[in-house]
Amino acid sequence: MSLGFTINKEKNGVLLAYITNSISNINLRKLLKLVYLIDEKFMESRGFPLTWFDYYAWEKGPVAPEIYEIKNGVFSDYVECFKNENEKNIVRASIQNKHQNLKKTDIFSQFEMSIIDDIISKYKDKTADELSEITHEENSLWSTIIRESNVIFIDGKSDIPIPLTKLIEGNTEKEETYNEALEYMQFCNTI
Repeated sequence: MSLGFTINKEKNGVLLAYITNSISNINLRKLLKLVYLIDEKFMESRGFPLTWFDYYAWEKGPVAPEIYEIKNGVFSDYVECFKNENEKNIVRASIQNKHQNLKKTDIFSQFEMSIIDDIISKYKDKTADELSEITHEENSLWSTIIRESNVIFIDGKSDIPIPLTKLIEGNTEKEETYNEALEYMQFCNTI
């Protein structure tokens, strides 16, 4: 389990519910991509991810296994998954009351909400396939990892990690920020 699940579960659950309330009838694959894009943007701007999920190189793009497992009840206090008439996994907030949900977003800083809302606004009308294309662009982190690791997919999956730290390589200030944030998260994980 990643720090995104062991330490950041509540914050990430609220994030998932917020996204699903912001984009009705969102399918699981699109949700996976949006959370990844939020983390990528957060990493580039702050030097550490918002969620602390671990991502892996899967055929259709980066995947955080804990989010993928929403279809099996993970994060059920926050979101639920069901199959629609086309057999797609649709995710919706378990907390349907918009006022309750907005109150829970107090867990995020204004800066965090600005990134979350920016990504939602930018990509809400994109399909899961279009978001996969974005994560598969030639110079994307996913494409770089696929190329460098000669990834072979088995049933569309691999166990090759996508380290978001590659986004800040060579930026000493952000690398230090990341290491301090990681140390803090690991400390929280021990208590």
